Amino acid sequence: MSNRDFDLLLAASISNGGLNQEQIAQILGFKLFGNPNGFLLLNGTEIGDIPSTPVSRAGMCKSDDTSERLLLQATALLGEPIGYVQESGGCIVNNFFPQQTQSRAATSDSFDTELELHTENAFHAIQPDYLLLLCLRQDPAAEAITYIASVDRILERLSYEQQAFFLNEPYNFFSDYDATEKNQRIAINKHQTVLYGDPDTPFFRFDPQFMVAYSDRAQRSLETLRGIAWEVVEPVRLSRGDLLIIDNRRTAHARSPFTARFDGSDRWMQRTFASCNLPCYTEKLGKQSRIFELVTEL
Repeated sequence: MSNRDFDLLLAASISNGGLNQEQIAQILGFKLFGNPNGFLLLNGTEIGDIPSTPVSRAGMCKSDDTSERLLLQATALLGEPIGYVQESGGCIVNNFFPQQTQSRAATSDSFDTELELHTENAFHAIQPDYLLLLCLRQDPAAEAITYIASVDRILERLSYEQQAFFLNEPYNFFSDYDATEKNQRIAINKHQTVLYGDPDTPFFRFDPQFMVAYSDRAQRSLETLRGIAWEVVEPVRLSRGDLLIIDNRRTAHARSPFTARFDGSDRWMQRTFASCNLPCYTEKLGKQSRIFELVTEL
């Protein structure tokens, strides 16, 4: 989709996205005040006519843009819709469904593999503030579960000393992106702490499959933190029309494996990212865009 076509779709989404006043108020309230769970779930939104689930993106044919308009309206309420070159070729609205070529891969297109708890793009200098997931079709057996662990719940189980450790101990966060592709594991000299920001209400970045500890203590602490995160997860089963909004700076999320049939009835999700800091990124990069390459430093 060209920039002009996307801008037209975004403008249509703002004026006719399909969210009602109560849903708009819920989204704005979540943006301004958050909640201890780190996510907001809106059930049963109107998403229009959904064709059979495709088996590849090349075969995707979706003429009704009701779901895209709703998703983009919700995204615009939270911030600026953004995308990444490595995600679906730079598309801002990403479509995910089981693909046989991704079997056993740790990607959103997989189905028979659990996706580990992680913060989206924890390595990236332009990290999304919010992650939005819209369910177009639930998997036939309703097996897929999205797990969300919030920093508020995690902090309740960390001692003062543990919190201080994660506020000060840097880990080496590897990149999931190279210049054009994802599903990599590349050292980009990105040394970051797990907790950051205000020590009393810290933000949280976490991706144990892409984090390297500098000491045995740091590795043991990471394993302890992973265990605590899984202890406090909130499970969410998404069905048709459910919109899940995740605060990406205050949570980690995961997904269970599920069964795929490849007969048009499989799970189909749409995803967007929202950024609250786009003018700042434009200033730092000297370039205005919604689509970003790999940025390691600002």
